Amino acid sequence: MTFVSLGVRLAAATLFGLWTTAAQAHEVEVVGDGRYLVIVGFVNEPIFTGERNGLDLIIRPAGEREAIPGLEDGLYAELIAPDGETRRAFDIRPQYPHPGRYTFDVMLTEPGRYHVRVWGEIHDVSFDVTLPLDEVTPISTLRFPTE
Repeated sequence: MTFVSLGVRLAAATLFGLWTTAAQAHEVEVVGDGRYLVIVGFVNEPIFTGERNGLDLIIRPAGEREAIPGLEDGLYAELIAPDGETRRAFDIRPQYPHPGRYTFDVMLTEPGRYHVRVWGEIHDVSFDVTLPLDEVTPISTLRFPTE
């Protein structure tokens, strides 16, 4: 990673941190020559296997708090399993009642670190990013008493 890209990521992370504390485990990528932030994580964090969850995708202009609604027809996503090989495409839809936030539903069956590839169009800007998601923990770690 170059010094410049590290600086851009730190600036984006700082801006994102000012925007919300509820999505601390989300990853941020700056696209479109610094015009937009693509922010990804899971809807429910921390993440456990065997529980319904979903992508939490937020796209907003850099330096602004409001996300951009109405992009779902031009957005695409695939989830990449911890083995790095297994992939599945998902249909993106708006997250009700959060304009400018997008999602797909998923139930993760394997612990580990997943990645998400998101690509498409933000107005006149094409982008294609792959970002790591927060670690998925086996649901068995919550069981008490153990079986």
